[in-house]
Amino acid sequence: MTSPSTPVRLGLTGGIGSGKSTVAAIWRAAGHRVIDLDAHSRAVLDVPGDGLEEAIARFGERFRAPGGTADRAALARLVFSDPRARADLERIVLARVEQAVAAEEQEAAAAGERLVIHDSPLLLEQHRDGDYRAVVAVLARREDRIARVMRDRGKDRAYVESIMAVQVTDLERIRRADHLVLNTAGRDVLAERARRALVALSAD
Repeated sequence: MTSPSTPVRLGLTGGIGSGKSTVAAIWRAAGHRVIDLDAHSRAVLDVPGDGLEEAIARFGERFRAPGGTADRAALARLVFSDPRARADLERIVLARVEQAVAAEEQEAAAAGERLVIHDSPLLLEQHRDGDYRAVVAVLARREDRIARVMRDRGKDRAYVESIMAVQVTDLERIRRADHLVLNTAGRDVLAERARRALVALSAD
């Protein structure tokens, strides 16, 4: 019996408010398997389990929300001001994320799927470029990104800029990505650009 072949991996990334999640949704709606690494990361702290308990043991009971899960807002304020705390939280979360991603990739292989796409906001920050056949970065104007997050997520400008400050710059994304998708017009234009990017990468 032949074993399932390993699907090709593509990485999708982009800064906060860039439209990366919209591109991921477009590709998912087109029938491609998109693995949401951010959703897996949230689950580590939002679902009772050993990951949550390790985080509380490291940072303290004051970071446990009334419902028993982690107070992710309080943790976010801590880790964006404390590099050591951020590194510790990433270590706790990433080990569990990798297990969840591996399980999804095994499902894809068993189903005979040829391609999996990792929707990963911190792909470049974590220097995971080499894990992928190609990396796609979604880019948008800085002011558009800030306005989008403030409007859609109810965050203030200072919050958005604090996230941007710990992410790589767009110049770095341009330098390191294999393909760029520009989110500089409406959703229809973005959808067409996303489709063309995937066609070009599939041909390669």
